[in-house]
Amino acid sequence: MTFSSAPATGATDLWTERADGGAPAVMQLHEKRNLYNAGWSPDGKWLIFQTDIGSPGSGDILAIRPGIDTAPVPVVATTFTEMSPALSPNGRWLAYISNQTGEDEIYVVPFPNTGAGKWAISAGGGTEPLWSHRGGELFYRAASGNLVAVAINTNPRFSLGRSAALFPAAGFTSLRFGPQYAVAPDDRRFLMIRAGTPDKLIVVENWFEELRAKSRK
Repeated sequence: MTFSSAPATGATDLWTERADGGAPAVMQLHEKRNLYNAGWSPDGKWLIFQTDIGSPGSGDILAIRPGIDTAPVPVVATTFTEMSPALSPNGRWLAYISNQTGEDEIYVVPFPNTGAGKWAISAGGGTEPLWSHRGGELFYRAASGNLVAVAINTNPRFSLGRSAALFPAAGFTSLRFGPQYAVAPDDRRFLMIRAGTPDKLIVVENWFEELRAKSRK
C-alpha cells in the first residue's frame, strides 16, 4: 500500500509498505510541498500524484519512477489547475480534471506520452473520474450531481461512446480534489458516502487477525 505523511509543514513523504506489515515501510519520495492522490500505474513502474492547488502552478499532476527518476516528472502541468489523476486498468490512459475552460471538466490523455492527444469527456462540469475495472467505461460526477458513465473505445484508436447518467448522487459526499466513491469489481455497484452526520459509529477490532485467518483458507 502507499500512504503519505507530513513530517513538517508544507512537506510530504510518500511511503510504500507491504499490506501484511511484513517489511519496514520504504520512502519513495520526499517533497517540500503538499502532495495528494498518490497511486501506482498497473505495471508498478510509475508513482503518480498531484500537487496542492495553492502551490506554484496552481496544481499539477506529476509522477516518478522510483529507482530511475531523481525528481518528479511533469505529466500534466500547465498554468491551469489539474487534479484527481486516474489511470486506466491497462495503464495507457490518464483521466484527470482541468479548469482550463473556467470550470472543472474531465479529460483523458495517453500515458505516459500525455502530449500525443487529448479528449474532453464531460461537458457542463465534471469531477471525480474513476475507470471501470474492465477499462471500457469512465465514471465521473456531473455538475448536476448525477453519476455518469461514458463508454470508452481504444481499439483501433481512442474514441468516446455513449454517455449515460446512471443515478442521482447529489445526496452523497462529493469532493473536487478526488473521488469519494468506489466501484465494485463487477462494475455494476458503487460504494458511496451518505452526506450528513452518521447516527452511529461501528468499531471493528482485531480485523487484521481476521484477514490473516481468511487468507490461510
